[in-house]
Amino acid sequence: MALRSSPGPAGISGGGPNSQQLIAVIRGANFQLTTDQVMTRVFGGTSYTVTAVIARQRTGGASVACAGGIYDTAAKGGNAMVSAATSWVTLASGVLVSVAVANLLQTAVLASTPILSLTTGSTAAITADVLVFGIDVS
Repeated sequence: MALRSSPGPAGISGGGPNSQQLIAVIRGANFQLTTDQVMTRVFGGTSYTVTAVIARQRTGGASVACAGGIYDTAAKGGNAMVSAATSWVTLASGVLVSVAVANLLQTAVLASTPILSLTTGSTAAITADVLVFGIDVS
């Protein structure tokens, strides 16, 4: 009898090749920084495609300017998994920011650890958790 992993949040399955799962996470990312913030890779595969990115504010206040992307190479290089034009200004207590599908790179097979690198830092001190979901295509 084959074991099936039970669905996680929002129907995300539990792992393995060809399944959608949490790929990488950064806890307490500083949204005032415009330098690279390397995420922690949490899946066991070697390659993936991005399907969703969600952020949740942990500390701080409201921002009137904050934009940037997630890349697979340092210094805003390589593939932009999340467009540099993506706005994060709606980060607020109790609000989940889900990056619009139009701002996600869903056509490339990626292997590197994601890097959050903002173009415009927040005008207010904000920290947030950022989660990258994808499909393991190892």
